[in-house]
Amino acid sequence: LKALGPEHSSTAITYHSIGNVLHNQGKYEDAMRQYQKALKIQLKALGSEHSDTAQIYHNIATAFGAQGKYEDAMQQYQKALEIKLKALGSEHSDTAITYHAIGTVLKDQGKYEDAMQQYQKAYEIQLKALGPEHSDTVATVISIAKVLYNQGKYCSLISFLIW
Repeated sequence: LKALGPEHSSTAITYHSIGNVLHNQGKYEDAMRQYQKALKIQLKALGSEHSDTAQIYHNIATAFGAQGKYEDAMQQYQKALEIKLKALGSEHSDTAITYHAIGTVLKDQGKYEDAMQQYQKAYEIQLKALGPEHSDTVATVISIAKVLYNQGKYCSLISFLIW
């Protein structure tokens, strides 16, 4: 804070990182306070259409989702997605991560068809951008498999995994 000041983007990154640590400890309310500090600074320093700002929205959404606050999570993921689509484009792997996260919120709500659509978007991007063996792509394949299993679509599941 002394070297760069309270409104520098590096200060925001520090608050964001502290928020991530708190989130990983299950301290979601504390994490949210750090994310909000980071967001306030990033909006001033970098603006509302920067990919770093989108990442903060994404992490706020993740904290909401972990608390079962799905509507709040969806609102924040939608903000993150809109920014990522503008800043990074529709074929970027970071955009795919947000599609995957939206799919997870929908899955957790039992909205399997909607979740599947989001996972498919993520998978198509990841396959092109990262390849079939990347851990993000594999995570999406696993998520798709879980949705098919939860729906009782065992033949589709087997076909998908063999393909």
